Amino acid sequence: MEVKDAIYGRRSVRKYKPQPLDQQDILDILEAGIMAPSAVNYQPWYFVAVRSPETLKEIKDIMQQAAATLDPILKERFPRHPQVVKDTKRFVGLLGDAPLCVMAFINKPDYKKADSTLIQSVSAAIENMLLMAFDKGIGSCWLTAPLETGMDQPLKERFAPEKGDMVAMLTFGYPDQEPAMPRRKTGRYEII
Repeated sequence: MEVKDAIYGRRSVRKYKPQPLDQQDILDILEAGIMAPSAVNYQPWYFVAVRSPETLKEIKDIMQQAAATLDPILKERFPRHPQVVKDTKRFVGLLGDAPLCVMAFINKPDYKKADSTLIQSVSAAIENMLLMAFDKGIGSCWLTAPLETGMDQPLKERFAPEKGDMVAMLTFGYPDQEPAMPRRKTGRYEII
C-alpha cells in the first residue's frame, strides 16, 4: 500500500466485528508505534494493549461514566443531530465492541522536556499504529473522551500508575462499517 493511500483512506471506525485480532497483527501495530520519531529520541511512550474480555469490560465500565459525562457536551455540539449524540455515547461507552483497546501514556521518568513536547512524540507513535492497522485491514479510532471527561485518571491508576499522563485511548478491530470521509475544512494552511 502506498503511504498516500493509507493517509487518504484511513477512517475512524466506531463499530467492529467480534472477530479477535491475530497476535502478530497486534505486535506489528505496537511495533509501528515505537518506530515513531520523538523529541531528542526520548521515545516517551508506554502502551497498554488490552484484549482480554474481562479487562475490556472493566474499561467499558469506566467508559460508561465517560459517555454519561459527555452527554451535555455532545448535545451542545450537535444540537440538530440527536442520532450523532446517541451513536457517539454508545461508541464511547462500549468502545464499538472493539476486540483490542490500546491506552497510550507518557513514559516520563525524568525527562526535562515539556509535556506538550512529549505528547507530540506519543501522538506520532499513535498515528503510526493507526496507519499500520489500516494497512492490515484493521479499523481503528483515536479517542480523547477519557481525557475530556476525567476518566483518564482512573484508567491510569488501574493500568499504568507508575507512568505519566494518558495521551489517548485507541480501539482496533475489523470494521463493521464503512465510514465516509468527513468534509475537510479549507483555509488550514498557507505557503509563503
